[in-house]
Amino acid sequence: MPPTINFTKLFGKNPFKPMKKHMSIATECASLMPKALEAFLQGDRETLKDIRHTINDLEQDADRILEELESRLPKTMFMPVDRGDFLSVLQRQEQIADRTQDIMGLMLDLPMEVPEEMRKPMMRLTERCVEAVEVANKIVHSFEELVETGFKGPDVDKVQKLIVEVVRKETEADTLGIELSHMLFAHRKDLDAVTTVFLYRMSNWIDDLADFAEKLAIRTRLLLAR
Repeated sequence: MPPTINFTKLFGKNPFKPMKKHMSIATECASLMPKALEAFLQGDRETLKDIRHTINDLEQDADRILEELESRLPKTMFMPVDRGDFLSVLQRQEQIADRTQDIMGLMLDLPMEVPEEMRKPMMRLTERCVEAVEVANKIVHSFEELVETGFKGPDVDKVQKLIVEVVRKETEADTLGIELSHMLFAHRKDLDAVTTVFLYRMSNWIDDLADFAEKLAIRTRLLLAR
């Protein structure tokens, strides 16, 4: 079980500290997806249950941070950035964590056989999506430095490069997702309808992790342009 969070110490008057903590939790949830997929492909339900338990604990912490931030932002915090931009980034972070819960539920509730030739592409998709989230995490952890420099100087250039990297990885993930869809279509006669639908949904949900990371990055790009 993750350590208990001291919310009074975490928040203070700096909204970026809990935001970074929240994104770190979302990234940790995403980082468990390759291990979860491996267990799913091997039919290892005990490992899947352990991973779901870990993600549920992490997600509860993320929810508490989100609730605390949303309740305090209008009242006690001076915001050096637009509240709407701040909350939009936070929402994307929450979507990443939430989607990992959705994926785990699908893996556990509907055990199914994945065609052999789809397994490596599915793992590549998962790994690419996790990479996109990890780069997005670096963006969020750069926010304080950006504010301190007034959104100028080398820190801005560094973040712009990270944004480009997230977009590139999301594009690669989309390509891998399309390839998986074509494989699934090719196997449609060999699979029952339920398996086909849920494998398609699973690949889309995994791809969502990169989509949410990209949306976070694009919102940051808009923030930098203001």
